[in-house]
Amino acid sequence: MLESSEIRRQIRLMIAETRRGAEERRARAESEVRAGERLLRTVVVPMFKTVASALKTEGHTFRVSTPVDSVRISVEGSGENFIEMIFDSAHDQLALRGRVSRLRGRQVLVDERIIAAGSELSLLGDEQVLEFLLAELQPFVY
Repeated sequence: MLESSEIRRQIRLMIAETRRGAEERRARAESEVRAGERLLRTVVVPMFKTVASALKTEGHTFRVSTPVDSVRISVEGSGENFIEMIFDSAHDQLALRGRVSRLRGRQVLVDERIIAAGSELSLLGDEQVLEFLLAELQPFVY
């Protein structure tokens, strides 16, 4: 049987490793959040605004709003019909989620999917944001 001093040594080692891992995760998460906020500000929000402007010239009125950590384009006058991108930092890895809400009769249909996560976020550009918006806008502009 192991001696109690050896067990205590291994427990101290495990606690120290756990703390180091938590500190590293916190530092990585803070860095990812800053990068995500920058991406939102420099890529996602401008693309949403540009798309809303282009839709307006085609006779479709949409409104862009930027709640904390997200951007939303919604059909003017409807709170249930919208497309948004949200930064989710609640998990181990930062993720950009796309959420679409559509009103059908009395039913609100919501669909959500991950657009990019972790290191993929640094590769996300205008093209991917536009591709997502174009695909999801179709039911709103028929």
